Parts: sequence; C-alpha cells; structure tokens
Amino acid sequence: MTGKVRSIIVRLKVTGLLLALVLVTGPGQPAGIAVAASTVPSFELVTFAGEAWSDKSLQGQPTLLVFWAPWCNVCQKELPLIEQFYRQSKPAQLRVLSIGFADTRTNVEAFVKARPGVFVFQTGYDEDRWVANAFKVNATPTYVLVDARGSIALVHRGGGLLQNAQFRQFLATLKG
Repeated sequence: MTGKVRSIIVRLKVTGLLLALVLVTGPGQPAGIAVAASTVPSFELVTFAGEAWSDKSLQGQPTLLVFWAPWCNVCQKELPLIEQFYRQSKPAQLRVLSIGFADTRTNVEAFVKARPGVFVFQTGYDEDRWVANAFKVNATPTYVLVDARGSIALVHRGGGLLQNAQFRQFLATLKG
C-alpha cells in the first residue's frame, strides 16, 4: 500500500469517526454529552426504601437520574462526588434518584449497603434494564436531568457531570 493510499484511508476513518461522534452527541456538543428536548418516557421504579417513582412523579420538581453499575470504575469515583453535591450544594428543589442497572439485584444491593455514606439519596434497581432502555441509556454512568415540566433538559454520559456547563447553568436557574 502506498503512502498516499494509506493517508486517504486514515482520513476516511477519522472523518467516519467524527461523523459518528456528531450523530451520537449532536452537532456542537462535546463528546459524552447530548441534549434532548423530549419528554420523559413512561417508566415505574420502586426504590430500596419502598418509594415509587414514575414519569408522572417527576413532573413538578426537577430531578437528576443517575444510572450506574457496581462494576463501573467511573461510577465508583463519581457516586461519592454526587453524594457530596447532594449534601453540600444541591438546590433544595432538585431531587436525585440513583438507578443501579446492568448487573444483578444482589450485586447492586450489596454495593449500596456497603456504602451507606454515599447512597444518601433514593436508590433503586432497574430490573431487566426497563428504565434504562426507556431512557435509551447504554453507558455507565449516565445522568439524565429532568426539568419541572417533565422534559429532559440534559443527558450526560461519563464522568464530570458537576463540571458540565449546561448542568451548572441549570442549577443556577434553580438557585435564582
């Protein structure tokens, strides 16, 4: 293969990767972050504390959904940061619901029980990934921010939610 052919192939691969990135995250959005202006899909979930959550219960109060798995290294680092945020700087009207998925119920419950200082917010288990699939979540962690109208304001995949400019802007409107 000549150098010129190899160069063309490399450019095509890079172009394809960039196109795929734009399709996944949306034009003008950083990797790992996608913004959607859709309504919350229909779902039901009962937390380990017995509290029922659904798409209808999200209306009227902004809510941060945190999708995670016990085996996820990024989740293991991010969940304590979310706990600190929850205790120290979360606006009073923002609720947080942690949703363990992509593992067995036994593993999720054991992970939660072993970290009572981290799981200070409501936490449930997503049996058979019904909730994750409804929200089109396929990565851990994934954060879904729902506004008071029941619309998805932000979807953030991966670590670093607390540094996300859109998330911080949303929080500023709540503290208003």
